[in-house]
Amino acid sequence: MFGTVAGICTAAMGVVDRGTQIVLLVVSVVLFLSGLAALVRVRTYASWFTAAWDWSGQHRVLVATALVLVLAGTTATVIGLQRARSCEDPTELAVMVPEDGATGLAAAADAFERDSVTAFSCPRYHVTTFGVGWPALRAAFASGWTGDPDQDTPDLGPRPDVWIAESRSQADIVEASAGPAFTVADRQVVAGSPLVLAVPEPHAEALRATTDGGDSARELIDAAGAADLDVVRAGPDTSFAAALHTVALYDGTAADDATLELDLGHALERAGLPIGTDGALLCRLDELSGERPPRVAVLTTERAMLDGAVGCPASGGTGGAPLVPFYPGSSVGLDCTAVRLDWAPPGATAARPAERRSRGAQALVEWLGTAEGQAALERGAHVRGLNGQPPSGEDGPLPGLRGAPVIEPGASRVAYTRVLSTEDRYRAARRPARVLVLLDASASMDRPADGTRERSEVAERGVLDALGHLSGSDEAGIWVFSGAAASSPRPVLDLTRSTEARSAAPRSLARVQPDGATPLYDAVDAGTSYLAGLDPDGATRRHLTALVVLTDGENHPGPGPGAELTAADLVRSARAESAAGVRVYAVAVGEASCQASDLRRITAEWDGECWDSSFGELEGTLDGLFGQLGGR
Repeated sequence: MFGTVAGICTAAMGVVDRGTQIVLLVVSVVLFLSGLAALVRVRTYASWFTAAWDWSGQHRVLVATALVLVLAGTTATVIGLQRARSCEDPTELAVMVPEDGATGLAAAADAFERDSVTAFSCPRYHVTTFGVGWPALRAAFASGWTGDPDQDTPDLGPRPDVWIAESRSQADIVEASAGPAFTVADRQVVAGSPLVLAVPEPHAEALRATTDGGDSARELIDAAGAADLDVVRAGPDTSFAAALHTVALYDGTAADDATLELDLGHALERAGLPIGTDGALLCRLDELSGERPPRVAVLTTERAMLDGAVGCPASGGTGGAPLVPFYPGSSVGLDCTAVRLDWAPPGATAARPAERRSRGAQALVEWLGTAEGQAALERGAHVRGLNGQPPSGEDGPLPGLRGAPVIEPGASRVAYTRVLSTEDRYRAARRPARVLVLLDASASMDRPADGTRERSEVAERGVLDALGHLSGSDEAGIWVFSGAAASSPRPVLDLTRSTEARSAAPRSLARVQPDGATPLYDAVDAGTSYLAGLDPDGATRRHLTALVVLTDGENHPGPGPGAELTAADLVRSARAESAAGVRVYAVAVGEASCQASDLRRITAEWDGECWDSSFGELEGTLDGLFGQLGGR
């Protein structure tokens, strides 16, 4: 008997998790020792055996039945244990997280997946985590996640079972504008990150001398200006943290909103920093930082500041001067909220959750509040747990956070209605945009992009849709480049008000026929020179001025003047005084690549960005870019 039970325990140890293995090992050892004890007391057990043998001889049928039952039970147990080696399919969970900081939050979701196993080491859940920017996320929720390009909502992936929102206010905005496609089953604050004014360490001492822990956001900003620091901020339309900062900026400001936005725009340009997300701004600041980093104070979050160069492209992240946080006395910040979503089936008017996915989503949200979940969030995403303590490493608080105040997530939350009203004020106050599009019309753009459309057709459709992000105060124009550098680029639509550009652009682009070489650098030089010449005093440029280049190849100029231009020439021209305030953005599709060409270096020198895209994603990429420029 001892041997049979010990054999079952030993077989089970091969398929169970580590904790159960320890229990079975202890049981096996006890059984083994019991067997040894039985052998020691041979006479006693011999007499018992003789009596049992006599009894079994008198009850043969009963003994035979018992043996059959024991053998059958043992066989069934062994077969069951072997079958346990073949796990059931885990429940699929889709988790959506903010685009900035997606890597760290995905690591926390992976930790939940590893932690959630059965007694036989089978995974209960398979978690797919994907990051989405705030504008795209908002549009997708408003449309019911249709993935319909005609509704400006490209397919972002699976409908999320859990959304890690940056704030409950953000979740309120989505819920207030949503249709019947989904319902919010539950929401729970799981972490937080306070808003900060981050200053490069070499410049922090001057600000410390004039501030204390009770200063408001406005007082900190005024003190930064007095310390000769340019205050910069990401785009409120692309960064929810920047939207919260803007609420504080617009409260009690002596200057009008438009003057304030113009000052913020000029500060970014003086420092050579891009507009857009916190991640893009901080990555570029890291590239520029060295012994003498720019004299800036960045309105951002503690999480984004701690991430530093972690999420930057391989070409950046040089490890510049560390940033020192200054905390407003109001303690406003992100209160990361896990939102459980129940989606309605296609054609249904009410949500009917799939039971397994719903239970899995609830398990994830609950796990995030446990000690293991809090540690995973703090370690991976650099956010604060529910206790409000600054994120720590092995030796205590992370560098720059020693002495930082305890700030519990959601201690001071901005109502979503206040965020929406500030958005309206921002859109009325923002700098008007002046955007010139340079469209590749070389022979390669005549190739198929997908099963039904040519590359040029996809590109033209993307540009036409993207113009819808510009408002009536903005201007837009379109040039194409192809053939010999001497005869390129060619205007197809002169700079005009965006409303007029939207109506005239389809007819103008219909006349473009792709052909010839790709004089890319000559076109960029011509476009930047034209835009710089519109405002001779670039340092006080009123417009947000941008050149947007869309190309599917590298520079292959034809003969003639301009063919000799190099990437180094474009970099040098970006440093000219007249070029101040002109930004260059590149969208690389097809054979073009930001990483494998000089496009990233060129756009960085012109205070812009290079975006890689496929033709299938092109419309969404252009929407994201023009959303930054036009703010709609």
